[in-house]
Amino acid sequence: MDVEKLLTYSGYAVSLFVSCVGVVFLAGFLFPPDIPPRFRILFGVILVLYGVYRFVTLRIKQQRKDEDQDQS
Repeated sequence: MDVEKLLTYSGYAVSLFVSCVGVVFLAGFLFPPDIPPRFRILFGVILVLYGVYRFVTLRIKQQRKDEDQDQS
């Protein structure tokens, strides 16, 4: 397998993992009850948004690479 493909797939896996952890934090499964709910929600939202950001940037990078290969 090509190293570049491996890095791309691992990037997608990390973005999915980070988004899932954010959803779990939002659901309240991983934080102890003495943590303020606002902190838990803020942390969960930040993780979900970061996961989406990673996914979108990887996707845009892949599309640009595909366009460059089509042009050459």
